[in-house]
Amino acid sequence: MKKKCIWAVIVSALSLVLLMSGCISNQVLNDTPNGTSGSSAATAMDDSNQSDSITIMISGTMNPEDASPIESSTEMCLYEMVYEPLVKYGNGGVIEPGLAERWEINDNGTQYTFYLREDVKFSDGTIFNADSVVSSAKHWEPTKFSTPLTNVEKLDDYTVRMTFKENCYPVLIELTYPRPFRIASENSFDTNGNFVKMIGTGEWMVKSYIPEEEVVMAPNPYYYGTKPSIKKITIRKVTDGGSRIMALQSGEADLSLADLPSEGKSIIESSKDLAVKNAEGTMGFFLMLNQENKILQDKNVRLALNYAIDKDSIVDYILGGDGVVAKGILPDTVPYVTDENSEGYSYNPEKAKELLAESGYTDTDGDGIVDKNGVPLSLKLVFQSEEYSSWKPMCEYLQAAGKEVGIDIRLEQRDTSAYYDAIWKNRNFDMIIYRTYEDSWNPHGFLRSMFYQAEGGMSVCWYDPQLNKYLDEVIKTQDESTRQAKYDQIFRLINDGALIVPLCNPDKQYAYNTRLQNVTVAPTTYEGIEWQTITIAK
Repeated sequence: MKKKCIWAVIVSALSLVLLMSGCISNQVLNDTPNGTSGSSAATAMDDSNQSDSITIMISGTMNPEDASPIESSTEMCLYEMVYEPLVKYGNGGVIEPGLAERWEINDNGTQYTFYLREDVKFSDGTIFNADSVVSSAKHWEPTKFSTPLTNVEKLDDYTVRMTFKENCYPVLIELTYPRPFRIASENSFDTNGNFVKMIGTGEWMVKSYIPEEEVVMAPNPYYYGTKPSIKKITIRKVTDGGSRIMALQSGEADLSLADLPSEGKSIIESSKDLAVKNAEGTMGFFLMLNQENKILQDKNVRLALNYAIDKDSIVDYILGGDGVVAKGILPDTVPYVTDENSEGYSYNPEKAKELLAESGYTDTDGDGIVDKNGVPLSLKLVFQSEEYSSWKPMCEYLQAAGKEVGIDIRLEQRDTSAYYDAIWKNRNFDMIIYRTYEDSWNPHGFLRSMFYQAEGGMSVCWYDPQLNKYLDEVIKTQDESTRQAKYDQIFRLINDGALIVPLCNPDKQYAYNTRLQNVTVAPTTYEGIEWQTITIAK
C-alpha cells in the first residue's frame, strides 16, 4: 500500500508540472551573418512550417563560437553536422569509411595509413587533402587516444600515416568520436592557433546563431555526399521537458532530440500530427557515489542502496515502459556486457535493512532513519533536470525508497553548469545521478573516463587499483576472447563491489511532427537523425 501511495503522489505531481509548463520562447533568428535576434511568434511559426525548413529542439549547451573540434561542451549534434571523421561508427559498431575511403594497419598495430577521398571541400570552399589532416592533428591532444599518438605524416596529397606508441584496439573507434579527432579547416583557427569558427566538410554549416538560444544551419554547398532536401534547420535550446512537448503540439518545433517526460507520451500518441521513432539505447542511468564519503566506503551501505530500489517501478512509472531495468553499469546493447558479468541486485528492502544493521545502523530514536553512534544515515543526492526530465521524479522516488529502509536522502537540484561542476571539479555531492556515454564511447571510453586514475590524477567515479590494472590491460588485448575475459573481470568487479547503483536503461526516442517523412534514426545518438533522408510533406 505504501508503494502505491508513493507512486500516486509522484505521478500526480508530474501531471501538474506538465500542465503548468510554459511554452518555449518564440524568439527566432534573422538570417543575418551576425546572428542578431529576430521577430515574433508568427515568424517562428512560419519558419517551422516552411516546406524546406524545420525546427528541432535540444537541451544542452549551444555556443558555436566555442565549438572547437578539439574540446568543448557544445551540443554534440553540431559536431556531427559540421565536422567529419576519417572513419565513421556505423550500425552495430561497424567502422565505415568517412573522409578516408580505406585504411591499412601494419603488422604490429602501431601504424595506420589512411587513403583519403579526393572529392571533398570544406564549407568555405577550400580543398580537403592530406595537409588538412596534418593541420587538424596539430591541434589534437596526443594522449587523448588510448595510446599516445606519436606522429602524423603526409605520404602524398591524399595519403596520411598515423603512428601510435602501442597497439591498442580502440584507436579506430576513437577516431569516430564526435570530438576531439574530427577534421576542421585551417581557417577554423587564427594564426595563433585559437579556434574562431566552425568550418567542416559535413553536410551542414552554421549560418547564424544566438548563443545559448538558437543556431540556424544551412546546407554545405560543397558537400560531396547526398544533398539534404531541407534548406534550413533551426536548432533551438529548450531546457524544460514539458515545454518541449507543448512546442511539438503547437507546431513551434518539428522534432526533439532531447529527452521528453514520460507523462507526455499519451499526448504524442493521441495526436495525429505527432509520431515517435524508437530504438534500443546504449545509455544507462546510474548513481555515482562519492568515494571520499566515509559512509559510502562501507560496502554494506552501497549494497543496501542497490537492494532498496525497485527498478521495475522506475521503468514502468517514470519511463512509461520505454526502457529496461539496469543490472550493471552499462546495458547489454554494449559490447562485452553479459548477464554473467553484470548480474545486478534485485529489489529486496529487507535485505537492505539487514545489511545496514550489520554495519551498526539502527533506528535508536524511532524517527524512521537509522543512525550509528548517534549520527543519522543521511546522504545528499544531486541532480539536474534540464537534459533529462525524468531525473527529478526519479530522484524523488529514490528519496522515498531510501526512507523505506531508513536512509535519509536529501535532494539538491542544480542548474546544469553547477551540476557538471560537481562531477568534474568540486565533487560536492554524496550521490549524483548520471548517465553513461553512448555508442562508440562504450565500453572502454566511458569506463576509463569514470574509473581510470592516471598517475598524479584522480578517478571521477571510483578508484580501485585492481580495476585500474584491468582497464590498462584490456585496451592492449588484441585477441577477442581474451578481451571478453578481461571485460568480464572489469564488469564483475564493479558489480560485486557495488561501486555504483544502476537504475535503468532508457530507449532512444525522437518525437516529431508527421509532416516530416523518412525520419531515420542515425547509427549514433550524437548524430540523432539522418538529416539527408528527411523530406517534408507538401
